Amino acid sequence: MSRLLGALLAAAAAVSFAPSPAPPEKAPEGRPLRLHYTPAQRDAGRYQYVPVSVPAGCTRLEVGYRYDKADGGNAIDLGLFEPGPLDLGRAGFRGWSGGSREHVVVAVDEATPGYWPGPLPAGEWQVVLGLYKVAPPGVDVDLTVGTSSAAAGPTPGLAPRPAEPLQQRGTLSWYSGDLHVHTLHSDGTETAAEVARAARAAGLEFIAITDHNNTTHQLERTEDPELLVIAGEEVTTPGGHANVWGLSGWRSEIDFRVLPGRERIDSLVEAAASRGALFSINHPFLECDGCSWEHAIPPGVAALEVWNGPLGPQTRAIALWDRLLREGRRITGVGSSDWHRPRAPLGRGSVRVRASELSRAAILRAIREGRVVVMGDARTPAPGITVRAGGATAGIGDTLRLSAGQTVEVEVPAVVGGAAGGRAELVWNGEPAGEAPLSTGAPARFRRAATASGYLRVELRAPDGGLVVLTNPVYLEVSGTARKIR
Repeated sequence: MSRLLGALLAAAAAVSFAPSPAPPEKAPEGRPLRLHYTPAQRDAGRYQYVPVSVPAGCTRLEVGYRYDKADGGNAIDLGLFEPGPLDLGRAGFRGWSGGSREHVVVAVDEATPGYWPGPLPAGEWQVVLGLYKVAPPGVDVDLTVGTSSAAAGPTPGLAPRPAEPLQQRGTLSWYSGDLHVHTLHSDGTETAAEVARAARAAGLEFIAITDHNNTTHQLERTEDPELLVIAGEEVTTPGGHANVWGLSGWRSEIDFRVLPGRERIDSLVEAAASRGALFSINHPFLECDGCSWEHAIPPGVAALEVWNGPLGPQTRAIALWDRLLREGRRITGVGSSDWHRPRAPLGRGSVRVRASELSRAAILRAIREGRVVVMGDARTPAPGITVRAGGATAGIGDTLRLSAGQTVEVEVPAVVGGAAGGRAELVWNGEPAGEAPLSTGAPARFRRAATASGYLRVELRAPDGGLVVLTNPVYLEVSGTARKIR
């Protein structure tokens, strides 16, 4: 038998998490608690916390909320914390649905996608309201909370995954993957199993499921022994989004409550690294509230999304990537489809990763080392460029060591797909350094003398000039010179 609980209104800024000085307010029996937020409150505390008392023996907690969306002028997200402090990175995070659902359940034996099932500790829980957008007149939020102590079944465990590696080809090989995919555990529409089937149909060999601020897709079976599924999270901060790949296990989320310009973004990157995961900045110049990257780029950032499916190659993101590379940051450029629903094609864009085997560890290691090509589709083979100087040879992600003034030869193999009949462009330390026609019969070649250390990479363009392939760098270490290539 469910009963309405009293809910106490409190506000906390995302950095300090200090409680509101407002007196406690109890919801009337049988009616929702009405809360009002203004733009000034949003600016002062992006995340507002509503304490809720959960009694001993509770087996089910339900939270519902409603508000006037004002034609997109208001957008309020929803999440939940167990009793305890609200410090950044605390272990009591129980789930997040953002703006995808108006009613969520957390119970011993089940939970709404985006939330973790399991025992409900007694005490003061916190309903989190993320003030994403608040219109000038402010917004009323009607919150209802209920509990039940009815008998419950066992808590489900994580779904089993196929034994890794899924493939071993005996040598370094290119694997096709999509690193930014959503399910109904956040704002996608499909189950993890449905996403896996769509990925295989698209020709992908691995995907990273990166739902917003949660990793609960791990509770679902994907049921495809030939597809590698990497558990991840799109860490959706008010100052930009980032993917973390390689999270695994029960309640493995990275916290997201960091405002733009705060040094605490470092702690999110460090938290990912401590778990053996990679931190990658998403769509750094996407034009929507909170989507563009406004934080610093800490040293531990492993990758940068320079191709976002719905938008294609991002000129400003590529320029940012080149600036970081010129500074000596070995950050890997990646692309993805940012997939949410079947109307959009999975794998457009995508990556080819040159790894020793198809396993989570091998794929993540190859991404960190830069053995990645960004592509516009999921099936075209990767054009693995070859760079030579004297008797030494290097490929994408490698370092070639040579003497000052030595000639570097770059070979791009004959291509098929959208780049055939187009051109290859050599990018030398972030600047155009030549172009050559592409055909299906002969490789494109470049020659250039290296006078300083730096990097080179290659872009392939279709006959109409559109970018269809972008390689990661080959790094050059020229003895006795400074870092930059000239």
